[in-house]
Amino acid sequence: MIAKPRLCLGIAVLLAALLAVAGAGPALGHGKEKHGEPPAEAVGAPEVVEPSSEGGAAEPFPIDISGAFALVDHTGRSVTDADFRGGYMLVFFGYTQCDSICPVGLKRMAEAVDLLGEPGERVRPILITVDPKNDTPEALAAHLPTVHPRLVGLTGKPEAVEAAMKSYKVNAKLMGQSWKGTPVISHGSYIYLIGPDGALLSILPPVLSSEAMAGIIARYLTQS
Repeated sequence: MIAKPRLCLGIAVLLAALLAVAGAGPALGHGKEKHGEPPAEAVGAPEVVEPSSEGGAAEPFPIDISGAFALVDHTGRSVTDADFRGGYMLVFFGYTQCDSICPVGLKRMAEAVDLLGEPGERVRPILITVDPKNDTPEALAAHLPTVHPRLVGLTGKPEAVEAAMKSYKVNAKLMGQSWKGTPVISHGSYIYLIGPDGALLSILPPVLSSEAMAGIIARYLTQS
């Protein structure tokens, strides 16, 4: 029997979550944290919705996110969200030259997938860049193996990346340059769990532990 996700979020929390997803970049303070450490500001991330043990039919996640995209992967192949149907996606928006929340979110995504073991092979971790100018397919291909061998990188023309961000309600803004001359981009940094039918299942804070993230994903995997 498919478990019914716990929909106990109040209206205020839902609105806060939606706003946080759209504007999480400033709240997460890009460029201010040490590499690999979660920012203190992110402690107040919105509540995670996960399946409960109660029976009943599954219901859509209570935030309207289409998750559609038409981009180019790190091998240069044109792909859309439909190409990933039948499996699960963990989608993170970031960029390869980010040295704050992006390494945290990507690392914990990768660890969560590995902790799932064999069932984790049904989950595809995906990085959609918010910096298409610098994150070419070649740049993504060079960076992705340092994170996880199955990590997919997606980029494209600025308008295509903008359309993908819009479908996930993610904003991104160039704030300037770091002392190294790399871009500092403020962007939404939550992780989206997408089901085999393309529906949004949950939104996970990037500072959630990899063990907790794997536990939430595992519950959904056992439902299908």
